[in-house]
Amino acid sequence: MRALVLAAVMVAVSGRSARATRLPGVAGLYTPQGSALPMLDSRMTVSVHGPLVEVVVVQRFTNRTAHATEGTYIFPLPADAAVSAMAIEVGDRTIHAAVERRAAARARYEQAVQAGVGAALLDQERPDIFTQTVAAIPAAGTVEVTLRYDTLAWYRSGTWELAVPLVVAPRFVPGIATARPTTGMGSAPDTDRAPDASRVTPQTSPGGGGPTTIAVTFGEPVTAIASPTHEIATTGATTTLTDPHSDHDAILRWHATTDAAGWVESEPAGAPGGDAAFAAVLVTAPELGAVRLPHKAMTWTLLLDRSAASRGDAEAVAHPLVRALLAATPASDRVAVIGSDQLAAASAGTIARALEAAWTTQPGALDLSRTLRAAAPAAGPILLVSSGLVADDAAVLAAARRLGVPVHVIGVGPAPARGLLAQIAGLTGGTLRFAVPGDDVGQLAAQVLADASAPPAPLAVTWGTLAARDLVPGALPRLGAGQATIVLARVAHAGAANARVRGDLFAFDAVPVGVPPEGTTVALGPLGRRWARARLDELIGGRATEAAITAHALRYGLVSPYTSMVAIGTEVVVQGGVKHSVTVPVAVPAGMKWQAVKQETTVDVATDASRDAREEQDPSTHPTGPTRPTRVTDATTATGPTGATTAPRAERPATVSPADAPPAAAAPSQSAAEGASESTFGADTGTAAAAGADGADGADEDEAAPRPESLDRATPEASAVAIDSVTGARSFRTRRALRIGLSLGAGLSLVGPDTAGHLALGGRIEYGARTRAGIEGTLWYVLGRAGGDGAEGTLLAQVTRMIDQRAEASVGLGLHVADGVGPAAALTLRYHLVPWSAYSLFVRYDGALVDRSSADPSDRRRAQHALTFGFGATF
Repeated sequence: MRALVLAAVMVAVSGRSARATRLPGVAGLYTPQGSALPMLDSRMTVSVHGPLVEVVVVQRFTNRTAHATEGTYIFPLPADAAVSAMAIEVGDRTIHAAVERRAAARARYEQAVQAGVGAALLDQERPDIFTQTVAAIPAAGTVEVTLRYDTLAWYRSGTWELAVPLVVAPRFVPGIATARPTTGMGSAPDTDRAPDASRVTPQTSPGGGGPTTIAVTFGEPVTAIASPTHEIATTGATTTLTDPHSDHDAILRWHATTDAAGWVESEPAGAPGGDAAFAAVLVTAPELGAVRLPHKAMTWTLLLDRSAASRGDAEAVAHPLVRALLAATPASDRVAVIGSDQLAAASAGTIARALEAAWTTQPGALDLSRTLRAAAPAAGPILLVSSGLVADDAAVLAAARRLGVPVHVIGVGPAPARGLLAQIAGLTGGTLRFAVPGDDVGQLAAQVLADASAPPAPLAVTWGTLAARDLVPGALPRLGAGQATIVLARVAHAGAANARVRGDLFAFDAVPVGVPPEGTTVALGPLGRRWARARLDELIGGRATEAAITAHALRYGLVSPYTSMVAIGTEVVVQGGVKHSVTVPVAVPAGMKWQAVKQETTVDVATDASRDAREEQDPSTHPTGPTRPTRVTDATTATGPTGATTAPRAERPATVSPADAPPAAAAPSQSAAEGASESTFGADTGTAAAAGADGADGADEDEAAPRPESLDRATPEASAVAIDSVTGARSFRTRRALRIGLSLGAGLSLVGPDTAGHLALGGRIEYGARTRAGIEGTLWYVLGRAGGDGAEGTLLAQVTRMIDQRAEASVGLGLHVADGVGPAAALTLRYHLVPWSAYSLFVRYDGALVDRSSADPSDRRRAQHALTFGFGATF
């Protein structure tokens, strides 16, 4: 008996840490093996021609269930990827995709699912995050999905680099979970500050990803091929690498043996443009030290991210990098620190010693949007060292836009948010770099500090006789020392010509167009596709209208915030339609401490809305975001049934309009402005922020463009991951209110050597939200006691604290009334079978010191212990 009581007390005291270390049951960062649709393998064929990279990726998934199933896969692509083809192969059938308006593509896909026809849908959630949904996967069958996309290699100080993202990493989701059904199949619910969080947070399982093999073929001779992330094997012109679990970015570097800096290609017959050709020029900034300027003393700010997502492999780079930055800082400079640590401006040496002492601590989650919004930098720049793994991208970009100073970004980690980090740098006029273990952090620190302390190098392109027009990007981005970018343009013809960049004369190399592959969405060559994608980014970042963005995306066959790729078959695979849907789990990124990451990325649906409203209205209350990590909850209960287990599709509505959705809980006005009114998309070139309203409307700079329809309404996947089946339950639990509780239970009482049974009937009145105070009275009827059956009672002043959406604990102090009166205490643990519901099971321990009838006066005051199990309700 005493052991049970002690165990109950220990669980109450250490509940938070216990939840942080145990394995969750279903969803969140750990899904049961075999319950979802696994990816068997992924094969990538990569062709490199100068900076132009074409990738064909084939992914195989298997359905191990006994019924046809729909699968949803959230996966990454490079932030500048231009997807030009998609096909699915089921058995001996191959289905090619077309680009349509997002709402129309969704409607056609849903009709195919209901008809049992093979179909696939590809949506873009961020510039570098996509959702792929495939229906009618046969029972015990395998399906292959083929994607074709174009991207660019980076040029950095004589070295070319290709970064291929393989996994979408867990993200910090700020805000309060809404009461509406979620819009995606991810592990996190949508919140007031991240309204599409469920679309960018895939189900994650340690070792859950399948293997990926990448074969890279170079069109020109190259040397010094190396990878800082994977082992490679080179045979002739092909270099191969394999990632067994697809759990971190694959990076390949090489040196070119030719000095080509310009390329031109003819437009093939039947292309939609109407002009004859496209051209591209490589624009390179001077190397470090090529231009020496006298150093001017400055004050710069280090925004350091030491959240759980930035520990492990990311910390192995960030820690020595920060040391190198501070060691290379001139003595005349002053440095301030914001983010995970708060340090007032001081000399670099003082800051270095303070950070070394702080680095042994774990500061918790970093709310990047609030940190940027509350930042008050001096005239000097900000240096951001982070993985950028947040779900409220639009709010981050809006906050960065208002800073008025450059943000020089250094991305770290096995799977950083490259798209968001690039947008932050480009939007603020800063530079962008990424670092992985083994990189020369000393050289990197010197380059970043040189960029921060000197004005950008003047860059200009003279196109000669090519008569270039429609240049993208329209304004050249800020380049760091030794960095380069590609400028593309339409040209009148593809003949021989010369051009100049920064005064250097060069000729153009011809790029072969070739025959467009089967199923391509547009008949353009690699330069044409590259131009079309860059122009799309210009439109999005330039705050063009939805109609203009959609028209361009449809004309050039591109996936965008407002267009999707959809492939619909002609043969019925499943009679009666597909009724089950599952997700594809991905691996936890290599080197991440996944339990700590789960703790910080799990949404706290029990947050006091009024407290968050005060923090939103006055950022100074939390200048660096939350000072505590997000409270651990069970992601299954936060999101309802997820794709980790098979969900009956027949129970889902085809569409849910905003008017039909349950009302959302009260949300802070500024939170809503950050999350809902800001578009989650922005130009991947970083030349502008998230999409906004057309500037011709006279809108404010921060006014956003219309959101894609599919992000503003609950999609058919939504009801499978609804936050709560009890409408209004969350708001009932999180608002301050007067509540009445009733309980009925039974258990055992122990007084000295005597043990008896008892029945207990209790009632309480309390007031509050997550923490409540009140009074509780309990009537006991004791059975089988040596002195005979009888009634007793307790009256306690009680405090109740919600642990998460299912559990709460109460502690009470007061009086116990039996033959006499004595002091009493009680500890109660309640568990709600349905999150936020009024009904719960409970276990309760009572201790008291009471007077008993006894002939021996020394034996009258006895200690009494009682353990009660029962059922309760709160109204």
